Amino acid sequence: MMKGKKITPIYSQYEINTILFYGMMILFLPLVLVFTYIFDVDSYLDINKFILWTVIVNFTISLIGTVVLLLRKDHLKRVVKANYRNEFFFLGLISIFGILGVVVFYDYMGGNRDYIANILVLIFAVLLFTLIFLGRKFFKFDYMKKK
Repeated sequence: MMKGKKITPIYSQYEINTILFYGMMILFLPLVLVFTYIFDVDSYLDINKFILWTVIVNFTISLIGTVVLLLRKDHLKRVVKANYRNEFFFLGLISIFGILGVVVFYDYMGGNRDYIANILVLIFAVLLFTLIFLGRKFFKFDYMKKK
């Protein structure tokens, strides 16, 4: 018996867009908070109300995006690319800003600044593991593999 190559499943644009969309929606609030911290919005607005309205907008965009993804599912299921490196890099960029946003959120909520480094390392480890897993399984991007 011959040993064959390991068969890797082929993922369509629908699966990739779903991962990107929900990853973006999970990190939407932290992404917005990074820009509020850069432009010092907390001195002009009540940050708690701003966060509440951002969560409402995030929920609304999530519902609309889910409906759009479901409506375009048949078309996107038929679109397949050889690799999804650009999409993976986009997800990595969003994750980096998401890490910063979680730290900003922790700071806005009155957390002790002495523990920001601990939180940053923990969230970085979780997101790095998630990105490695998603890169291998869905995006055909295994940057830890020996050539």
